[in-house]
Amino acid sequence: MKILVVDDEFVSLKKLTLFLQDKGKVDAATSGEQAVELFIKAEQDGAPYDLVTLDFDMPGISGPETAEQIRRYEEDNGIASLHASAKILMVTGMSDGKSIMSSFKGGCEGYLKKPFNKEEIQKSLKNIGI
Repeated sequence: MKILVVDDEFVSLKKLTLFLQDKGKVDAATSGEQAVELFIKAEQDGAPYDLVTLDFDMPGISGPETAEQIRRYEEDNGIASLHASAKILMVTGMSDGKSIMSSFKGGCEGYLKKPFNKEEIQKSLKNIGI
């Protein structure tokens, strides 16, 4: 499995990377803009991501906006018809209804609340079919 972890907070980025490295190859990005660039490059190189974890609140484009851009790219390029779309898991300290709904509206399959542990990540991955 190929995984893209996106978080502007160093500790969360490293923690997620560490927890997910036993699932496959993990790449890291520190902004939504960088995540979209890496996602598109991986698709164009024929090595798409299976999982993208997104921090909700990042400078520049937010996690939900990043998810929307990824989903738009997939749709515009017929990605879903070529292979399965990437699963997107939103990771955030926010748990209000508005934040959760904007994540799912943006195209996320799951939502993981910070702080998290390895067991909570495993449960979230199972809930989204990974």
